[in-house]
Amino acid sequence: MTVREFYDAVLVEQNKVEAPALLLEDFIYIANKAVQQYINQVYNRFDTTQQSSDDLRVLQKTAIIDISKEETELKFPGEFNIRRCILPPDYFHILNCVVYFDKVGKSKKDSKCPSKNDEKPTIYSMARRLTADQFPTIIRNAYFKPSYKCPYFYINNINNIDNDPHEIKMEIRCGDDSIYSPTKVYIDYLRKPKRISLTWDDINGIDDKTDKMEFPDYVCYEIVNECVKLILENTSDPRMQTNYAVNKTVGSVTESASGK
Repeated sequence: MTVREFYDAVLVEQNKVEAPALLLEDFIYIANKAVQQYINQVYNRFDTTQQSSDDLRVLQKTAIIDISKEETELKFPGEFNIRRCILPPDYFHILNCVVYFDKVGKSKKDSKCPSKNDEKPTIYSMARRLTADQFPTIIRNAYFKPSYKCPYFYINNINNIDNDPHEIKMEIRCGDDSIYSPTKVYIDYLRKPKRISLTWDDINGIDDKTDKMEFPDYVCYEIVNECVKLILENTSDPRMQTNYAVNKTVGSVTESASGK
């Protein structure tokens, strides 16, 4: 589906093909908002079913990021070190995070005779998402305390005048790093969607030369539904009362769990 076909589909849903009642600038704004809303809805149930994974597969990307060797200016009492890395410019939402640790110091095992159980020079640990309300609890819990075996990632917008305000920083909180130090981060994430753009020349041209939508056609129809719903609400159209029930094709996680 091209952008012009997407525009025509929105007009068909409104019965306004011959007499569009929407300014082009308004359509572009509402169309991009509909894309954002659809992505957020699917992200809330991402990977719960194969369809939810397929819906956003075009936005899924992988990156390996270097972790800064410089320690942060914020120090927490005790063995609680914080390292930072800069997420890709097209970062939108994170899906998972794995931290690479390189051995830099000696542990108690190193003082014994070499054996097959010696610690590896590089290990990989899955990082858990840290929330602000979890932080005071985990630092007092020996089992969940940050370490190279149990690291945490935290999206923290700490900038200063010298830094680019558009850079998104991620903190890796890994506890004592005197033995194993974090060096790289492997992440799967959703990138930002491409912006929808359209001009009157694109609409009135004989040939459709507009860009293709980056989503599969079946997803584009779902976004059309979102776009029409926003337009009907904006114009206070009476069809708003029945539109959601008629055009809803994908159930939520709550409805799936309850069997509805």
